[in-house]
Amino acid sequence: MKDNVFSRKELLFLITISLALGIRQMAMTMVMPFISTYSKTLRYSNATLSGLALGIFGLTQAIFQIPFGIWSDKVGNKPVLLIGIMQVIIGLIVAFFAKSIYMLIFARALQGSGAVIATGYSWVTGSVDSRKRPRALSIVGIFIGFSAAASFALGPLIHNYLSVRQMFLICAILIFLVWIIILFFLKETYDLNSYEIPEKQISTRDSIRVLLKNKTFLALNLAGFFNNFIMVAVFYVVPQYLDKITGINGMWKIFMPAVIIAIICMRKTIKFVERGYSSNLIAVSFMITAIGICFYFNSKSFYFILVGTILFMTGYISLSTIIPSVANDIAENSYRGTANGIINSFQYIGSFFGAVITGALWNNHENVVLLLIIGISIMGVFTVKKTKINSSMN
Repeated sequence: MKDNVFSRKELLFLITISLALGIRQMAMTMVMPFISTYSKTLRYSNATLSGLALGIFGLTQAIFQIPFGIWSDKVGNKPVLLIGIMQVIIGLIVAFFAKSIYMLIFARALQGSGAVIATGYSWVTGSVDSRKRPRALSIVGIFIGFSAAASFALGPLIHNYLSVRQMFLICAILIFLVWIIILFFLKETYDLNSYEIPEKQISTRDSIRVLLKNKTFLALNLAGFFNNFIMVAVFYVVPQYLDKITGINGMWKIFMPAVIIAIICMRKTIKFVERGYSSNLIAVSFMITAIGICFYFNSKSFYFILVGTILFMTGYISLSTIIPSVANDIAENSYRGTANGIINSFQYIGSFFGAVITGALWNNHENVVLLLIIGISIMGVFTVKKTKINSSMN
């Protein structure tokens, strides 16, 4: 058997956890296009509070990623994942009952506080051989990326039959199914009591210090920040354009082909990641994103929006796979959760600022938003080119 070929047990584990994280991502993303309009129906709502309701999810995700990552290092991935997902479920139920904008903001914050993506990545990377890590993360990335994009197609279709409040409830039920899957079908692949700990055990504080002194790790964090800033900004901008072209119920015509092509391209890049070309791939991915955004300047053309979104999605999904793969090559097993927590915190901080800044500029400065996204993409290129990043750091 080849070193990079998964065993049946490994493949079953990867598919199960990928489905779990993918369904969670789909349920959380499905309502995003409707938050700004739904907020107007709630008491005490205004434009600023509506933007906060959209962005607060990313902020609390950022705040809780590191604590959840540290916690998973200490008690294991499974219990942390179960607790975090239950917080998401409770947050969705609170959103279902929300009558005021303040209650919705609280509900969205609670949903974001169940920050388990880092824990999920730690579980995957700690369960497979380092030579299989890029391919394993690509499988998770495919499921999560496809789920996020598919939700933009399914959301408008479901919204034809269900209100936003009812969608919150359906999402809670879907994520509860994820909780059941993890509880009964996923097992830790090692016993924490017998897990091999390095001879010189490192404390949480020291592990954070070591990681933040690593220039490559810092460059990856900036790259993750930029990638998620761009992602949220694009997911804010494109629905605005498509509302005038295809209508909100026709967004699937853009997002579905874009994500399918992006996944095909991303699968090709994995071979180059395994050969140590991560730095060049990250730079190329940011450049592809920047080129894609240029097509949005012709915002009245369906085909320009389609091509631009294909290029953006290709860059975004590739970066979402490469960045955690390289970061997990840097981290030791004893503080892998901490490393993933930091990486994901930077990503969700990017999501928060992407939502807030784009929302603040959009009404009066549409072209400035597009130029800002292009500028951030170019900054991503220079960030990684200054630091030589390889896929094998240990």
